[in-house]
Amino acid sequence: MTPVNRRTFDEQGKITNSLGDYPAAVRQVAAQLHVGLIDLNAMTKTLYESWGPEKSLRAFVHYPAGTFPGQTEALKDNTHFSPLGAWEIARCVVRELKRVNIPAHLRPLAVKKINLEKPMEPDAFYWPAAGMGNAVKPDGN
Repeated sequence: MTPVNRRTFDEQGKITNSLGDYPAAVRQVAAQLHVGLIDLNAMTKTLYESWGPEKSLRAFVHYPAGTFPGQTEALKDNTHFSPLGAWEIARCVVRELKRVNIPAHLRPLAVKKINLEKPMEPDAFYWPAAGMGNAVKPDGN
């Protein structure tokens, strides 16, 4: 599985490569070993670009100060996912597991068809926030 892209847009609204040669290295190893590959790098590029710079904010840890108990500063993280982002990436993985017929314990209707060029509208997604004692930005980004 290639790494997902970070939320790094250029002026034209296209995702930039912030991961160096890592995605290509994973593709190369999969080809050399003749094993299945789930290319989340390519999939997330399409997904994020379909949402665009503004809507894609909802898929990442971007929350104003005070969103969570004890959170005094805004969270702005273009690497780690919000529940929406995690949900959409999980759907991509399930879709690809089914496509390449990798044996897995998947419910037959576990995921509806996902169209990366026309992803779910972020405002259509609701996942209640979990109660937290504090909010700390994860390392990275």
